[in-house]
Amino acid sequence: MKSWLVCRQAAFRQPSAARPKPGQVVLRPVTVESRTAIKKLVLDPEQEQFAGSVDTVFDGLRDSPSADSEHAFAVVAGSEAIGFFILRENDALPVWAPRGVVTLHSFRISRDVQGMGYGRAAVDLAICWVRQNRPDVGELMLAVNARNLPAMSLYLKAGFVDEGALLHGPIGDQHILTFPIPDAG
Repeated sequence: MKSWLVCRQAAFRQPSAARPKPGQVVLRPVTVESRTAIKKLVLDPEQEQFAGSVDTVFDGLRDSPSADSEHAFAVVAGSEAIGFFILRENDALPVWAPRGVVTLHSFRISRDVQGMGYGRAAVDLAICWVRQNRPDVGELMLAVNARNLPAMSLYLKAGFVDEGALLHGPIGDQHILTFPIPDAG
């Protein structure tokens, strides 16, 4: 399977010989058959409500009428999946996203490695993937629940901008965040 390296190096806290270096964190495309491996990514219950259950996410991927516009990835450190997210485009975009952008969904980093820089590395990888594979796309967007303060902090530190747009979702208000992707050239 093809994988993509980090575009820029991410800083990891608490260096350890056992922890992979930032350049060793890659994306690997996953399919609906990868459900079991992704289910091993354990989140705290309060985080699970925001990311969605793995079964619900994979059922949605399996039943999607726009499968070619949904790109599911495992975030892999060394040889272990430590995270997961989906990028959506074109017909798979949510109603709040304008045409011509890519959106980030179902982002999760296993609780065992949270706070070590892997979330930031995963966000950087998502941005890198868009930059490398969709050069005409100028923006990555996401919706983050207002109560999900750790995720909001991560996205803002990674360079996403909260321009004040709110979406009233089934489990509360969500902030629409944007990350402008400048031309790589």
